[in-house]
Amino acid sequence: MKNSKDFDKKEAIFQAMLELISKHGFHSSPMSEVAKQANVAAGTIYHYFKSKDELICALYTRLREKFVERLFKTDDSTKPFKDRFRIFYLQMIQEAIKNPKEFYFLEQFLNSPFITYIPKANLQVIEQPIYDFLRKAIFTQVLRDIPPKILVAFVMGSGTSIIKLQLSGEFQMTSSDIELAFFTCWDGIKKS
Repeated sequence: MKNSKDFDKKEAIFQAMLELISKHGFHSSPMSEVAKQANVAAGTIYHYFKSKDELICALYTRLREKFVERLFKTDDSTKPFKDRFRIFYLQMIQEAIKNPKEFYFLEQFLNSPFITYIPKANLQVIEQPIYDFLRKAIFTQVLRDIPPKILVAFVMGSGTSIIKLQLSGEFQMTSSDIELAFFTCWDGIKKS
């Protein structure tokens, strides 16, 4: 059984790796520096992770699972789907803006060879709640009959673009702008 001390060390390692990658990228974040920043012995890291690659993949999995979980934390299946989707979409944007290091890490990971190190089945399990959420709305004829992969890419891609625009500082969005982004996305996927 893992105790809280183990959890604290592992958490410190994850936080140190996230911090270093956000400053220096994947390849300029040595394990010795992770250990130093996490305030653990270098050997401690290898107690939890076989390699730096495994640590990076575990960090991605952990952050992505937390992100998806937060998207649905206030979901209420008794509400109309449009209201639920609005909350989901706005939550996606707010979570990323609130946690920019996590957002940029997830984006960087997805666009790197590291993504190939995680079995597709594991990635599907992480993303499944998003697919299930949207599939049910297709099945109940609330959303257009769009292949789920395209639908998820469209929804997540539009949200990601809004997030990047906001985080870049080149356009400071108001709540009205974010609502407009939601309605633009909604109008693209709803069944007429």
